[in-house]
Amino acid sequence: MKKGMMAVTCFLAVFIVFSVFTASVNAAPPDDGKLRIIVFGAHPDDCELKAGGMAAVWAKQGHHVKFVSVTNGDIGHWKIAGGPLAIRRTEEVKKAAEILGIETEVLDIHDGELMPTLENRKTITRLIRE
Repeated sequence: MKKGMMAVTCFLAVFIVFSVFTASVNAAPPDDGKLRIIVFGAHPDDCELKAGGMAAVWAKQGHHVKFVSVTNGDIGHWKIAGGPLAIRRTEEVKKAAEILGIETEVLDIHDGELMPTLENRKTITRLIRE
């Protein structure tokens, strides 16, 4: 992996936002005094590998934890790629979220094709505000 891409991946994987917004675009956040934590990763499994243990601790304490993969992880496997790989990796992180007691979301952006578009910035902003 190139040095710049690794830095971006690591940054996204460990970027944690402790959010205390009282309103969001779609629905009011839980008003239970617990933290609302979001972790962004470049690919499905980045959050789980980098912050899975801490997420389990936070979730056990009753905090609201969500992992977001900003690409669908449809490349990079030695044997399969494309839709089948994206589906497999999405199912894997859903199972991990179930085990950890957290939420997860995988954005439908092809691996290696994340661009700083207005649409993508709005999506990330919406996720943080939620």
